[in-house]
Amino acid sequence: MKFPGFLGNAPVKEALIRAFSAGRFPHALLFHGEKGVGKRTLAALTAKALVCRDPANAPCGVCPSCIRAKAGSHPDIRTIRGSGASGALSVEAVGRMLEDAYRMPEEAAYNVYIVHLGTGAQPAAQNKLLKLIEEPPQGAVFILLCPTAEGVLPTIRSRAQIFALHPPEPEEAAQWLCEHKGTDPEKALELARLCGGNLGRMQEELEDGAAAQAMRLACEMAAAVRGPGHGLLKAAAPLQRDRALFRETLERLELIFRDAWVQRSGGGSQLSGAPQAVEALQNLSLRRLTALGELTDGLRQKLDRNANTALLLTCYCAGLQDKGIK
Repeated sequence: MKFPGFLGNAPVKEALIRAFSAGRFPHALLFHGEKGVGKRTLAALTAKALVCRDPANAPCGVCPSCIRAKAGSHPDIRTIRGSGASGALSVEAVGRMLEDAYRMPEEAAYNVYIVHLGTGAQPAAQNKLLKLIEEPPQGAVFILLCPTAEGVLPTIRSRAQIFALHPPEPEEAAQWLCEHKGTDPEKALELARLCGGNLGRMQEELEDGAAAQAMRLACEMAAAVRGPGHGLLKAAAPLQRDRALFRETLERLELIFRDAWVQRSGGGSQLSGAPQAVEALQNLSLRRLTALGELTDGLRQKLDRNANTALLLTCYCAGLQDKGIK
């Protein structure tokens, strides 16, 4: 089993290779990790390997099954998505999968279902999914994707083989970007360090100048929380005349404060893709990190209601450096 385009995560790869080579592939896998870490890439490669006609080189990429899998038209691979902004899995989506799961595969030895749980999948949907995983149809493999395993029912987790995915080393990610996207080595390494090796976020930043600027500003503002007030105001200055940039920066800051809280509490899940900014906040108390997250969320809601941008930014910077909460 091969993993082209999926970097790092050697223990995960070794475990999947062993299961695939032994012919005892788990009927349920759970891949979790921050956005951009490669959950969809790994799920697609796994599905492609399971339907490939050349098991010794799976996925070979050249057989008819691999070609159809890459095009999204293989009859034995299904992608199940949720709905709404969070992409949360719905009861209706699980119901459709349940109706389909007991059919015999048309070409391969497996029916593969790539299931996007999204954020906060409905409990009713998860319970319905549990019934399917508890008594899986013969030949069915369910690959579950979510940002963090904590949001999945313990009963589902106990019946799935769980893999936490992490970004590769920044140097490896930068090299991939240079080889496959033609990025300047210096710029690629700068992006890799900014995003902590998160290849998905690196490509997003590379393709979207506004996204890259928002990430950079969020990291600078997070680092300036503990410093003198003028440093924070200087970092935030570009937001005063750009409402869209202001909102995107707030979204990234909210994730940074969330990740800092999780790490401070001893957790490991990361969603921001900004490990250096998260690490810089580790000397703040949990109460302070909670307050920073709530402040950021409240300000984003006010921004959506078209409040005065300059006034909001001034109040926000003052709130970020409020030392009243230790």
